[in-house]
Formats: sequence, C-alpha cells, structure tokens
Amino acid sequence: MAWPTATEIQQRTGIALTSGVTSYSLSVTDMLSDALAAAAAYCNRERYGFDEATVTEVFDGYGILQVSHPPIMSVSALTWDGTALTEASEEFFVYDRYIKVPGDDKTYLMGFEPEVISEKIVSVTYIGGYSDTGGSTHRAIPRELKDIIREMVVRELLRIDEKYRVMKGVESYSLSTAKATFKPDNELLSDLYARLARGGWEVTTIA
Repeated sequence: MAWPTATEIQQRTGIALTSGVTSYSLSVTDMLSDALAAAAAYCNRERYGFDEATVTEVFDGYGILQVSHPPIMSVSALTWDGTALTEASEEFFVYDRYIKVPGDDKTYLMGFEPEVISEKIVSVTYIGGYSDTGGSTHRAIPRELKDIIREMVVRELLRIDEKYRVMKGVESYSLSTAKATFKPDNELLSDLYARLARGGWEVTTIA
C-alpha cells in the first residue's frame, strides 16, 4: 500500500469521482499531491518529500552529519576533503538520521582549543526516505503519515463540497433538526499538523 488514492477518498466521503475528479472539475488527485507537499514542507522536506530518493549533500568538517532526507537506507559514497572513506573499514557509521565519522583527525569534538572548521569538505551520497516496495533495503511509509495525508484531503473535500457546493459559502446553517457551523479554515487541519510534529518526520540539518 502506497500513498492514499482518490479511490480511498471517494470511499470515505461518498463523493462521486471520475478518474479522480469531482463533477465540478475539482481534482482530488491534485489535492492529495498538494496535501503531501504541504506535509513535506512542514517537516522541512520540500526538496525530496518523503519518498525514497538518492541524495548527495555536502557538509562542513564536523563528525556528526545530520542528513536532510532520513531514514538512511544506504550510503554509496562519502569523501572527506577528497579522500574516499568506507563503511566496511569503519571509517564512518550509518544511523537512521545521521552519519558519524569518528577519529580525532576528522572531528574536533574532543579538543579544548578552538579549531578552524573547513567548510563543505564532506560529500555524502545516500539513499533515504520511505518506500512501500518491500524488503530489507526499504523503509515502509509510516501508516500514521498516510492516515494524516488521507484525513487532510477528506476534510478539505467535505468542507468544499458541503460549504461551497451545497450551502453556497455560508458560515453556518440549520435544516430542521440539523445544524452546522463551519470551522475557520486555519483550524480545519490544526490537529493533523500537531500529529505531524509529534511523528518524528521533521528534519533539522547541520551542514
């Protein structure tokens, strides 16, 4: 199971879609893409989103390299000031969200005197992000992350359909015993963004 689809949105909302588009030409497929992009931007992942990708990054001369596209699946190349290092020789160690390059000659963490840190002397090429391809070389897309994206679009589509299509843009309505007041737009997804913040998908890099 990959990212949520327009078919899933139709199943949850009951709003008929044809090839992912409503009868009034609103593309739910585009809404899903927009929701995923908004979630990625919120988590500082604008460039690659959450999907698995091959990434090359440069870093200053520090021993801990915090990458911008975790989780790290594999590192294909790491050079320090033009010298290639290898994981097999334990010249660096790969973790979920960062790479550690040990050794006093390459880190300045143990020094008592200020050190001059060379800028952008480390280059790393790695595969990071999520994929539902399966197997031990991939990290499945978290179920909660999918749920958040799906719920974003469900709520937005229902809001558009009910508030603007059925009720012609009113702020509240009353029909017999049924009453409804529409939430302000800035409150519609606030709890979902809070879930994103708690999920651990946000990245902060030190390059």
